[in-house]
Amino acid sequence: MQLNGRALILGHTLPIGPRAAFAAVAREAGSMPVALRLWIAFLVAVIAVAGIAALIALPPGWEVLGTTPSFEWGLLIVGYVFFAIMTSGLCLASSLGTVFGIERFRPLEKRHAILALSCLIAAFGIIVLDLHYPVRMVFGAVFVPSPTSPMWWMGVFYGIYLCFLVVEVWSMFRGHPLIHQAACFGAACMAIVAPATLGAVFGVLAARPFWHGPFTPILMVASALLAGTALLGIVFYLVHRLRLEGFERAASLAIPSIRIVLAVGLVVVSLLVARHTIVGLAGGTPGLAEATTALVAGPLAWQFWGLRVALGLVVPVVLVALPATRTPAGTFLAACLALIGVFVDRMTFVSAGQIAPTTTVSGVVSSPYAAYTPSPVEIGILVGAAAFVALAYTLAERYLDLREADAHPFLRMTAAWLRRRLAPAEMVGALAEGDDR
Repeated sequence: MQLNGRALILGHTLPIGPRAAFAAVAREAGSMPVALRLWIAFLVAVIAVAGIAALIALPPGWEVLGTTPSFEWGLLIVGYVFFAIMTSGLCLASSLGTVFGIERFRPLEKRHAILALSCLIAAFGIIVLDLHYPVRMVFGAVFVPSPTSPMWWMGVFYGIYLCFLVVEVWSMFRGHPLIHQAACFGAACMAIVAPATLGAVFGVLAARPFWHGPFTPILMVASALLAGTALLGIVFYLVHRLRLEGFERAASLAIPSIRIVLAVGLVVVSLLVARHTIVGLAGGTPGLAEATTALVAGPLAWQFWGLRVALGLVVPVVLVALPATRTPAGTFLAACLALIGVFVDRMTFVSAGQIAPTTTVSGVVSSPYAAYTPSPVEIGILVGAAAFVALAYTLAERYLDLREADAHPFLRMTAAWLRRRLAPAEMVGALAEGDDR
């Protein structure tokens, strides 16, 4: 809504003229604490550098990425998968409160939605830059559908997911509880369907035996839960530490609840990683043992054992298991290491599927291993995406009302609605039985 050169946005009257807007931004920046100003300035600078990298990567024909014909999927695909599954994990963890009505998970509601929407926008931005043809991608998916392709369904489901998240955030702050609860339920469903379909994009590739198989979608969903819960653990520790809105319930409810889900995610992912590694070494599929050997005893071994297994799984499990470290600080450290571990896991997963020579069908002809080094452009884009998520959340924390909403979970509202609908019929039945008596 515009009135006399001003716009009403989320209940705030903001100037829209260039000079007035600049003066308003300057006044707002002056009212911020020094640490917050420095943090926002740092994030804006990182995003500006990433914007330059994005402009360099966008024109077709410019060889600015580190990928090769032997190593076609690189850091940008890893970044897309990482942010996309983290979106799903945020919704899965929060759905325990928003959908299933478990009280201790209710503090996650608003912050998870802001983070999930930001992460999914970042994921879309990364994949657009990796494909080089964003306009062709949109029109091709709409006007030339391919229902037999998991990649097409992945785009469809994540597009629907984005719509659910937008509606969820809008209804959350505009006071539409019924719409909000329906959007929460839809987002929770997409939080399972979307990463499973993303895993199927890898799992159906028979020419890449390390990726191929039905357990790839399962591992993707489990990694999503772990990544989203880890990000919530980091955020709610900062809420508690900086005494932000709702910090009391962050310490008493949110952080202990996150610790429980984090422990479950760590155990499940550990079992799936162990199963994948054992089957890879013992399996007789051509190319699978070579790829797994490259992971556990080849060029990827230090990343796998040092970063993925030791720091990303073993240490976090110890931190959430020992009574002495079951504290907000211990949960924060476990969440940080788990999030790093998920990223390294996605990096080694994508790399191991391409690094070992198999057949000319898969396009891998280098020997003994295919080489890949991320370019500065890829690194800049990925770091810029992380800075975008951090900036979006920082601004939301400062300007939006992130107090817990007084809303009934979707399943409870549905049950209450059914009881109201069924009550007259039950009363009629009871009266009829009384007449018979």
